[in-house]
Amino acid sequence: MIAIIAILIGLLLPAVQKVREAAARSTCSNNLKQIALAAANYESANGALPPGNNSASQIGTLAYLLPYVEQDNIAKMIELTKLVIPATGGVWYGGGSWSAANNRVKTFQCPTDNSDGITPSGGKWAYVYTGGYTIYAGSWGPTDYPGLGMTNYASNAGYIGAGDAQLCGPYFTDSKTRMTTITDGTSNTIGFGEYLGGHNPGTRDFVSVWMGTGAIPTAWGLTETSEWYQFGGRHTGGVLFGFCDGSVRSLRRGMDTNTFIYLSGMSEGVVVPADGF
Repeated sequence: MIAIIAILIGLLLPAVQKVREAAARSTCSNNLKQIALAAANYESANGALPPGNNSASQIGTLAYLLPYVEQDNIAKMIELTKLVIPATGGVWYGGGSWSAANNRVKTFQCPTDNSDGITPSGGKWAYVYTGGYTIYAGSWGPTDYPGLGMTNYASNAGYIGAGDAQLCGPYFTDSKTRMTTITDGTSNTIGFGEYLGGHNPGTRDFVSVWMGTGAIPTAWGLTETSEWYQFGGRHTGGVLFGFCDGSVRSLRRGMDTNTFIYLSGMSEGVVVPADGF
């Protein structure tokens, strides 16, 4: 009898795991949809999409979207001068911005990863962004500031951000991209994607704080394993991306790197067909 029960449990466990992963994947897809639509609403209200990152404060794209994902209370903690790019100076994570960063935003997290519950071996990215031909990042230690909210999503800088104008994505340092300048079409241009902040699979070396997560490049492709400078997720069957029109699609790990880069560029003139994904 005990052996029969053990066999039944063994048969049921994979099915339960598949159901859980399907639910988590659906939640993650909805998160990306909400983020992509929030960016579109931000553009309608402000005349341009939010920047990939703020060069004065190192606040990233997601912080700008708080009022558009029903997080007004957190948004109000951020001092206006730390969000609007000042002519000179700026205090990174200063004042109320630090208090805001110590909030966890469910829309910014994939349930498959549970980034808030991870103690990384390397540390936590305080900021990460693409600037010119360089990717910049600064981190705290693995157990520093346990209250900070993490994220599993990042905006798209294109091939290498503003370092390559032809293959640039919608988000880069201090960017003010209008939807009308996305000449490849909003349905053909990545806006946001899953981002783990560190090595995957295996023991995670880094995770990323939502307040400072800026735009990520696509120059290194969508590979089977991902590093801190690449998009990547923990779902089976591909990595999820939110396009600029609000649609969400799964892109295959190991897909042709050029195809991935073309999908990330907003005005290179190459429209990838649906079966190219």
